[in-house]
Amino acid sequence: MDTQLLDDILSCPTLPSLPSVAIRVLELTSDPDVAMDELAKEIQYDQGIAAKILRTVNSSFFGLRRRCSSIDHALVMLGLGPVKSLVLGFSLVQTVRGEDGDEFDYQNYWRRCLTSAIAGKYIAEQVGNKTIMDEVFLAALFQDVGMIAMYRTLGEDYLKVVREAGEDHSLLAKLELDAFEAQHSSIGAMICEKWKMPYEITIPVRYHDRATACPSDQGQIARCVAMGNLIHQVLVSEDPTENLRLAYRKGMRWLGLSEAQVDQVIKDTGGSTKELANLFSIDVGSMEDPDTVLARADRQLIEMARNQQIEGYAAKQFAELVVDSEGTDPLTGALSREGFSQAIREVFPPAHSGEHALSLVQIVINHLDEIGASIGEAAKDEVVISTVVMLRKHFEPLGGVVCRLADSIFSVVLPAVERADAVNEASVCCSEFENRLQQWVPDTPEIQGMCSISMGVAAVDDDSRGVLSNADLLVKAASQAVVVAKAVSGSTARAFVPRTKAA
Repeated sequence: MDTQLLDDILSCPTLPSLPSVAIRVLELTSDPDVAMDELAKEIQYDQGIAAKILRTVNSSFFGLRRRCSSIDHALVMLGLGPVKSLVLGFSLVQTVRGEDGDEFDYQNYWRRCLTSAIAGKYIAEQVGNKTIMDEVFLAALFQDVGMIAMYRTLGEDYLKVVREAGEDHSLLAKLELDAFEAQHSSIGAMICEKWKMPYEITIPVRYHDRATACPSDQGQIARCVAMGNLIHQVLVSEDPTENLRLAYRKGMRWLGLSEAQVDQVIKDTGGSTKELANLFSIDVGSMEDPDTVLARADRQLIEMARNQQIEGYAAKQFAELVVDSEGTDPLTGALSREGFSQAIREVFPPAHSGEHALSLVQIVINHLDEIGASIGEAAKDEVVISTVVMLRKHFEPLGGVVCRLADSIFSVVLPAVERADAVNEASVCCSEFENRLQQWVPDTPEIQGMCSISMGVAAVDDDSRGVLSNADLLVKAASQAVVVAKAVSGSTARAFVPRTKAA
């Protein structure tokens, strides 16, 4: 790193500085035995920030059942962490503002930081680690403060680098190194240290753009921040499909999040960002409804499926089947019945010998022909293609192979996947089918309730190897589970569980 440039940045007279209330709160909260009444009194010295905190804690973002009337009350009801986060957050917003003639894009800056902070908080909640939610929120909010410092020191030279990076924030760090031998993430962490921010904030700020390299003590915080950045990209992108697929992949790999959990974070974040932007007095510009974003991503996946552009697990693991026109379904690109037969024959023997588990999901779209008869064949095809896209989205990350066996019958072969995991993902698919059917065939409200999906799961594992001795029996067991699911109204998943013999 260029030490002279670093000295210039850190000594820049226009460098952001925290107001006195934030500095004092940081000092007080460094003591684990801080008296809450002393902290409340300190916050109330700044009436502007105190008023904003009360408006925010009484917003739907916190969802309190009873209204908070004072900072003392907020500290009692929410605890130290959230109130401290709000003090520092409002303080940062107060000090990082543009001036007349300022060319830096503060709207884009705050949209990324605030959206990522909100998403990161929801991600930590989904992961089940509420103890880090406040640290994630603050680390995401402060993550790009180094950009402000570099801009105020380097001016137009830095703006050229930011413009070159465009919307690809991951490219910014490389361009900064090439141009200045410095990165905004490292400078941001130094500024946080200068402000005496806690270690739990400073380290994730340093590693927010390379979360997997973060020291393990703060690794989960950094990964939640990085996931928050991916959620931001999904919400602001004109073409969200690839960003959504990346968020699904990283969410599972980094934090064990399912696609349904990622979708929920996107919805929660989109709903909260505008509200908090107003409370923080931040201009984040216009943002699309998150349901619309997810629906558009689905539509793009469907178009890719139409044009055979999706190269999933089947294409990689069963390439010899895919190149054969008899091996794939011409409408969806999924493996055909012939492809399915070859795939199941290939993966069954090692599963039955005990090398690994094998799950099979059988799927039926109920009353599909009624859609073709009453709405049209185009609508019927839309439901079929959309269903295959949904199955791919949920099962291919698990290593699944999606197949179309007949007009309304599908199957997913899941090598090395346990029954419980297959059932869980099938249940998520049933809910998604119900929620997305209207979006798949828009302008036809009568389609809602016209059809449903039934899913049956069977698995070769330690409990069933003695019963399911060949691939045909596995298929029969999954089909029996589908029959049970069809007997239940609505979209449902059921599993075949072998009976244990009496002793």
